[in-house]
Amino acid sequence: MKRVIVICLLLALLLACVPTPEEEFVVNKADQQQMLDLATRTDAPKPDSATAGPEEQATASTAVGLYERLGAPKTYQASLSGTDGRLQVEVDAKVILPECELPIVRVVPKEFTRKEKLALVDALIPADMQIVDTREGVVWQTKGFVAHYIERARWAIDNWDNGGAILYDIDDSTPSDVEKKIQDLLIEQADAPAESPKLDRNGALPNSVFATKDEMNFLSLYFSTNPWDGTVHQIDYERNFFDNPNVPTKQIRANDLLQRDAEEAANALLEKLPFGGFALSAAWPETYFDDYDRNIPCWRLLYTRSVNGAQETATNYTETINSEYNHYRGNEILLITVDADGVVGLRYRTPYEVSDIVAEQTNLLPFEKIEEIFKRYILVYKNNLNDGTRDKTYWTYHITTVRLGLVNIPEENSDAGLLVPAWDFMGYQHFESPYENDDAWTNELMSFLTINAIDGSIIEREGSL
Repeated sequence: MKRVIVICLLLALLLACVPTPEEEFVVNKADQQQMLDLATRTDAPKPDSATAGPEEQATASTAVGLYERLGAPKTYQASLSGTDGRLQVEVDAKVILPECELPIVRVVPKEFTRKEKLALVDALIPADMQIVDTREGVVWQTKGFVAHYIERARWAIDNWDNGGAILYDIDDSTPSDVEKKIQDLLIEQADAPAESPKLDRNGALPNSVFATKDEMNFLSLYFSTNPWDGTVHQIDYERNFFDNPNVPTKQIRANDLLQRDAEEAANALLEKLPFGGFALSAAWPETYFDDYDRNIPCWRLLYTRSVNGAQETATNYTETINSEYNHYRGNEILLITVDADGVVGLRYRTPYEVSDIVAEQTNLLPFEKIEEIFKRYILVYKNNLNDGTRDKTYWTYHITTVRLGLVNIPEENSDAGLLVPAWDFMGYQHFESPYENDDAWTNELMSFLTINAIDGSIIEREGSL
């Protein structure tokens, strides 16, 4: 009997050493006020400060000395494997720290004034383009516009086995179906106006702004609003034009469109926008599809909030969650797309503005503690390989960057967010299954684990860029 009791006690002690999932992955489980207290403690120990002279102390207290202060390496390598071998984590990463102190910043949703909206229209829509009245009930598509749709449909029929079928594989399945669509378009063209009704760009504009100059080139600007309060939560801009299928697509490889040229075009636009406070956080080459489903090379440039030199880290996620309160906080991102002809698209998601600086600088955990947390959680956090739904599936996390920056988390009992210092372990994922064998998140902005740099809690990210 005593032996049974001893075994039970040993099991209880062992189980007590293994935190439950609910305890592991709650966002900021520690009270946020406790986190703020930790961040601003004046008696927090600083490495080597006790024995350093006045000059060395000054150096250690500056952000230039963050590597030394936190004991962080310039590169970090590790190799970890799950118990069943189905998840492998390979780390060969640059460790990137800012050259400034990391603050805590309170941000609040931005409310766009009418003046700012008009300034945005002026920045994105050239003065020689007319704004079309596309409000509900208004017939605005001209005979010329409809003619382009007819031309596109006829091209699809003539090139059905060479790309044409792709244009209509959702709504129509055969060339005869597209021919019927052409007949409908001809009727629509006969009734269409010769010119589109116009709106005064300085007057009252709808949330969906459409502009054109010659029925060949057009722009769209859309303000997405929250239905419950009317505030703008996303702005989308797209430059478009009716492509000529007889003119070959520009033979430009992604690498031939230089990043510096793309940045120059994007920065020129940023100077015109009625909001600021952003810095380039990431850039990668990609392609988009034109009207004839052809790949057009471009660069995606991702800008994030910057406060006194400290920058919000860009990832492929768009939200953070406070699981304890089921509270989501969208991450503010400004994504600009540039091709060989200039800026082709812009998306401004979850606009914010800085309310106040909660702490000018913060006490941060040493890197060895962050490494300990990383190794403890990376193989189990969001790992659903063992839930019975992914038989014979293998993942490898390739972590190429370990970055210390800011992340926006929900402030408790508030509509505001807090930009707090956090570590992101980022890269791309390789997966193998009986059906696929490929890489995912190849822009290397997938954050596999985000750790609060102040209290070591796991920050949960969601959504997809």
